[in-house]
Amino acid sequence: MQLKQIKKIKYPQIYSVPEEVHRPFWSVMIPTYNCANYLAQTLESVLSQDLGSEHMQIEVIDDCSTKDDPEAVVREIGKGRVSFYRQPQNVGAIRNFNTCIQRSVGQFVHILHGDDFVAPNFYSSYESLIQSHPDVTLIISPAIFVNEKNEQIRIEPLLSNIDGVVVDFLKIEAVRNVIQTPAAVVPRKVYEQIGGFYEPRFHTADWEMWFRAGLYGKVVTLDRQVAYYRIHSGSDTSRLILTGKNIQECKDAIDMCMRQLPEKLREELNDNKYSEITELARFLHLDLAKKKLWKSSLIHASWSLRLEPSKSSVKVYLIALARYVLYGALNFDMKFLKLKQNISDAN
Repeated sequence: MQLKQIKKIKYPQIYSVPEEVHRPFWSVMIPTYNCANYLAQTLESVLSQDLGSEHMQIEVIDDCSTKDDPEAVVREIGKGRVSFYRQPQNVGAIRNFNTCIQRSVGQFVHILHGDDFVAPNFYSSYESLIQSHPDVTLIISPAIFVNEKNEQIRIEPLLSNIDGVVVDFLKIEAVRNVIQTPAAVVPRKVYEQIGGFYEPRFHTADWEMWFRAGLYGKVVTLDRQVAYYRIHSGSDTSRLILTGKNIQECKDAIDMCMRQLPEKLREELNDNKYSEITELARFLHLDLAKKKLWKSSLIHASWSLRLEPSKSSVKVYLIALARYVLYGALNFDMKFLKLKQNISDAN
């Protein structure tokens, strides 16, 4: 559809599956890295609806984990049904995603993080939706967010659709990522035509990929939540929030998506393209302040001001700056006094 614009950016090439290779309907590709403590649940959620090797490929692709042994989990839970591939060296999450795609042989590829999981009817529900829309380029559903204990944090709402076809998908996804990876399925032939995940993006490569798949054709959505996305303190997202790099990557993703839009649609969105991530930066500024993470709070207040210069943004920034100066200095003084006391006690 918009292949001319897509080709302006160099994406990793995804090679087609050799003709002699058997093509199951599904490729469930599970990337892992130091998350083996969640992997058993991930595998069990897939195996509970296993359709057999003729219909479903299941493989764990490990990015050279250093803190655990995902292969042992695959042996114990998979019992020979699940394949395992270990990267010879750590390549990073996004390149590992591309390895997942390249190693897939099925017609439809589901990348399921090693710490996420799916509901018992995930694959049957998606397959029915695909059969109703054989020309689809992206199949999604709203996700359920859970924590380390599988407790629900929030449930995403259903996107507006007509008979399953998402309305104004490009307008939505260009400025805000509404799709979580465990809820996204892409035909392998689409990856072959538009390329793999853009590796210079770390936090938002999935966002740009779902946008690009939607740009290429039709996006359909399930009318219920059947995928679980896990949020935990050890996740990459949590670490990026502390430095503000999550907002930087969101901005870069929006800029990248906007460049690929038709000119008329780009002009329509341009004035308010950063509104969503500005609100996110303000929310994180307050949330981090509650946790007394003053520097991180200030970073997000700075982003709010940069993305949307206004009186309210200036006020948010000045408050964050005052807190950082006051409480940051106080924390430094307390640490200094404690160090001084320790030296005195030692003498």
